[in-house]
Amino acid sequence: MMGILDTVLAPFYWLVSGLMVLLHNGVSLLIDGSSGAAWIVVIVLMTVVVRGAVVPLYVKQVKSMRATASIQDQLAEVRNKYKNDKDRQGRETMKLYEENGISPYASCLPLIVQMPVFMGLFWVMSSIARATDISEVKGYWLQQRPDLMESLQEATMFGARLASTFMPMSPFGATQILSIVLIVTMTGMLFAQQLYSMRRNMPPSVLESPMGKQQKWMMYVFPGMYAVGGVSIPIAVLFYWCCSNIWTAVQQYIMVRKYPTPNTPAYVDWEDRMIAKGIDPREIEKERLAQAREKNKDSLTARAARMQRDAEDQAQADRAVASDNRTSATVVHTNANGQRVVVRQQPARQSRAKRRK
Repeated sequence: MMGILDTVLAPFYWLVSGLMVLLHNGVSLLIDGSSGAAWIVVIVLMTVVVRGAVVPLYVKQVKSMRATASIQDQLAEVRNKYKNDKDRQGRETMKLYEENGISPYASCLPLIVQMPVFMGLFWVMSSIARATDISEVKGYWLQQRPDLMESLQEATMFGARLASTFMPMSPFGATQILSIVLIVTMTGMLFAQQLYSMRRNMPPSVLESPMGKQQKWMMYVFPGMYAVGGVSIPIAVLFYWCCSNIWTAVQQYIMVRKYPTPNTPAYVDWEDRMIAKGIDPREIEKERLAQAREKNKDSLTARAARMQRDAEDQAQADRAVASDNRTSATVVHTNANGQRVVVRQQPARQSRAKRRK
């Protein structure tokens, strides 16, 4: 299983190790590269690079979730109207998404992009923490720099080694204390982010829907999972995770303030701010919806063109089959059981000499 995982994550090992070496080379020009402070700066910069790269996907995610929440009543009508016809229900739901410029997959994109990068970072850092030889380190670029492996293994922060984990607990010292601080910070911020989103940016209708109930469940389960899993994660990765959660909290605050979901406390505050500035909130909403529909219109046009090409290809294939059938012969006979059997026979091919006459 680990061999399969390593094969799948190999490109991300390469990416993470290359980014780590590049950033460390830059930081080493300013401060001692072997110090814990240098590696903390490298981790912060890695957070900025990775999270900054997925900002466009996050914006798309927020807009998609916002738009989805705003049409919950319409979705409920579709579910009730076609509750006995799941195929029609699915088609009407997708039609409603398309009309409002909503991508049902946009909410998953940031997580899908970040997860393999985080897993790559986790296994690279874990391999450094446990490596006794450079060949045991994951990531091509780090394998070329044994000095960096030794540097990170020896780097400390507040007396705790960055490559160490909470477990084993014996002896209990600075590593365990810092791990606890980082785990509590990481899980606490995650819980606070989810609670903020539910209370400030989720309509009452959504809170009572299956999606809202799932969100409430995740608000308690995910932090617990992170807390349990955090004891086996190197401090350097925990620090990266904390930095990432701080980034998420700031990013979420900005996006909720700028793109609040209708019929929520955040939306009421946004309307008040727009009115105070002399701007009509309804006009802004109309413009945003028009832009979403225009983008969706472009995608629908491309899809229609693709469907037309497929139909033309199918028609051409059908004509070829029909032409082939016209040059064929069929024989109908009755078998021993009294069943009618149709046998398709190709006409006997003439010799080349006869065809030339």
